[in-house]
Amino acid sequence: MSQQLTKRYSHLMHSIPSNSSIEYPLNPWIPLWWSAAFPGYGHCMINYPLIGYSLIIFEFTVNNLAKVNKAIYLSMLGDFQTAIDVIDLRFFYLYIGVYVFTMFDSYRRCVDMNNNYVLSFRTTTLTKTTKASSFSINTLNKVSPITATYWEMIMPGLGSLYLNHLISFFFSIVSWVITIGFSRFYVGVYYTCIGNFEKAKTILDPQWYLFIPSIYGGYVYFAYSQAVITNFQFKIAQSQFLRSEYQSTAFDIPLPVRAGGKTMYIVASFEHSTAIELALTELEQIGVEKSDMFALPLRVRNEKKKLFDNAHYSDGVSFVDLATILGSICMLLGGIYGFVLKQGPILWALYGLVGGGVLGFLVKWVVIKKLPSLDLFGRTRATEVVMMIRCGSTNDNQIKEILWNNKALGLTEYDPNKGGD
Repeated sequence: MSQQLTKRYSHLMHSIPSNSSIEYPLNPWIPLWWSAAFPGYGHCMINYPLIGYSLIIFEFTVNNLAKVNKAIYLSMLGDFQTAIDVIDLRFFYLYIGVYVFTMFDSYRRCVDMNNNYVLSFRTTTLTKTTKASSFSINTLNKVSPITATYWEMIMPGLGSLYLNHLISFFFSIVSWVITIGFSRFYVGVYYTCIGNFEKAKTILDPQWYLFIPSIYGGYVYFAYSQAVITNFQFKIAQSQFLRSEYQSTAFDIPLPVRAGGKTMYIVASFEHSTAIELALTELEQIGVEKSDMFALPLRVRNEKKKLFDNAHYSDGVSFVDLATILGSICMLLGGIYGFVLKQGPILWALYGLVGGGVLGFLVKWVVIKKLPSLDLFGRTRATEVVMMIRCGSTNDNQIKEILWNNKALGLTEYDPNKGGD
């Protein structure tokens, strides 16, 4: 692998003192949605922060000049004539063009990022995970997605600080302070808590208040997703390191290399099921001898399954993405209609946030249950049996296909002459 090609498609970039920019495959519809919820958020989620922050500033500026949020609020309440009167056409059509472009561009860039990730994964053999300077030491470590989410929910920006995304932390704090200041959000919370709902309705400014659902939901999702991505990148970097440093050709493998001819090994993991015996017998039918197969049952730690990723385990099956999307939508609707309902926009926005979040969890839970390689909670099933097959390079693809078809949880190959796959 040429050094030039490796640098061309790097999937991890460190900066000092801010944290790493990490390429990670993402469904393009996710950044498109967050661009629709708040222009700029989608670009931030796919590691284009400069473009993202510029679009966020544009959203705050032009939305307020055109009174888009206030027009949305009045339209949702059925007061269409007042909505027409309040909108400023000088800025409204400018806003529409940039708004649509933002969704298109975030989708396009995400597709390009996914392609670059594939190339970087294929060409990068070893990832540098530490960068130091006189200002800071930036190290890629595993983090807790729940901790990042918790602090982000307490105060937007703190989750980014926990992840060492310092620029994101600063921008989040500034944008949040400006939004709650002009919307008088905390004043509305105070009057809601003492039961003065009518005062809460009159004190809040809908133009600024309607920014909060998208901002808050986007902050929370960004913190959680970046924590999960960081953990995945750590796993990839560690796998590269182990293959590079701890797959010596001098290691005495349980199935020794045959004299003459090219020998390689395929290692697969399973959970206990009849699929293991089906795989073994099928391998025998295509000519693999029993002496070329080595199966090792494991004693597995009995641990209760977790609904969320943590610092020690991330599988990429996020229950938070749909929950934050539906939570922000329902929070927005609750915030709008709360102005005409008895308990006011603060409580109804809270009801919407909780209700939409729970609905998102339930929908994702039902979908995950149907995935064959995952358990009830979306976690990858535990490895209970490790199997090693000695073969030649002529039939390795056929053996891999048999193992995958018989529910292998994971699979790799090892060539004693070259190292791991």
